[in-house]
Amino acid sequence: MLDRYEDEEPRTRRFGRDRAPVLPGEEPRAPLWRRFLPLLILAVAGGIFVLLQITQPEVVPEAPEERVWTVNASTVAFADIQPELQVFGEVVAGRKVELRALVAGEILETGENFREGGIIKADDLLVLIDPFDYEAARDEALAQLDEARARLTEIKARAVLEGQALDNARQQLTIRQRDLNRAIRLAKGGNISQKTVDDRRLAVRQQEAAVDQRVSNVAVENSRVEQQEATISRLEVGLRRAERDLNNTRVVAPFTGFVGDVSAERGKRVSLNDKLSDLTDADRLEVRFTLSDAQYGRIIEAEGNVTGRPATVLWRVGGRTIEYDATIERVGAEISASSGGVEAFALLETKGTDTPLRPGAFVEVRLPDTRYAQVAQLPETALYDSDRVYVIAEGRLEARTVEVAARTTDGILVSGDLKPGEKVLATRFAEAGPGVRVEER
Repeated sequence: MLDRYEDEEPRTRRFGRDRAPVLPGEEPRAPLWRRFLPLLILAVAGGIFVLLQITQPEVVPEAPEERVWTVNASTVAFADIQPELQVFGEVVAGRKVELRALVAGEILETGENFREGGIIKADDLLVLIDPFDYEAARDEALAQLDEARARLTEIKARAVLEGQALDNARQQLTIRQRDLNRAIRLAKGGNISQKTVDDRRLAVRQQEAAVDQRVSNVAVENSRVEQQEATISRLEVGLRRAERDLNNTRVVAPFTGFVGDVSAERGKRVSLNDKLSDLTDADRLEVRFTLSDAQYGRIIEAEGNVTGRPATVLWRVGGRTIEYDATIERVGAEISASSGGVEAFALLETKGTDTPLRPGAFVEVRLPDTRYAQVAQLPETALYDSDRVYVIAEGRLEARTVEVAARTTDGILVSGDLKPGEKVLATRFAEAGPGVRVEER
């Protein structure tokens, strides 16, 4: 019974003395302060917000300051200016030959500098081909020619004898003709018989036949002389051919230059027309470059011709710039439709084989353009929208309209609404416009 009563004892001991007893079957009630806790938190937050609003410092906006741009300027100065055209080109060989074997045979010797990149002087030996067969052919042709000349001497001697015999025969014919005439006169006087006259007449006919035979013999001998002379001429041609072939066994440099694409070595057998090497003339290096239609047209209109104009060639290699003088010698045979320009060739003034320049080098070419009268030179950065610049007047920009006469390596040449001494904006920035405040450096 005691246990039951203990179980039925109010649960005031579990929740403290300040709480109301909880009867069996009822839920315990929360304390009163917990019910008002959210409202208390909201009230505190609202108070803090109000306090921050009250204590917030007031920001007074300031008027914005006008920005001043620090810029570079270029001074306008009008003058007659002849700018330089800047184009690019390639060094080419003005004269280059393929050396080929003119006779066949084994190569016995090559020149000391006959190798790739070698420098050869004019008439230096490049290749020596075995000359034995060609010496033998030369000697044989010479012997045949000597024999033919001796034969001609013999024929001429016979022709002289036949000529002398013809003269004798004609003299005998004259004598017999006189004897016949005498016999005819004597026969008319009855001093000799008619038979004697006939015998004299027969002797004349026989001598005439002998003269005709001698004439024929002389003609034959003269014809033999002409035939032999023709034979000698043919043999002389053969001798010259044999001598030329013998000379061609020595291949020498036709001019001073650089050797390239060597394909001949000692011991190699070459056939007729086999390639031995290339040879580039060191004194005929040229620059091939292209002038645009506009550039070519300006020069033609002002000067009348492109050829003969001086040019400067710049070769940049190894951090260095080597400068060469040149003269435009000719223009191309055709105008290139693909590149839209005119090809020109300038002859370089080099120091022969001492020059380090070689065909294939990429170079810059500068040549004088036409002369422009009373134009101002400005930097490229001064131009806006292809026809406008800004002049600095009392610290602010003013737009001016200009016409671009030409573009050069140093900038642009313009004319238009500008006055000498004015300052033109040379620094490019996006905010540039009329009225913008600037300050010159």
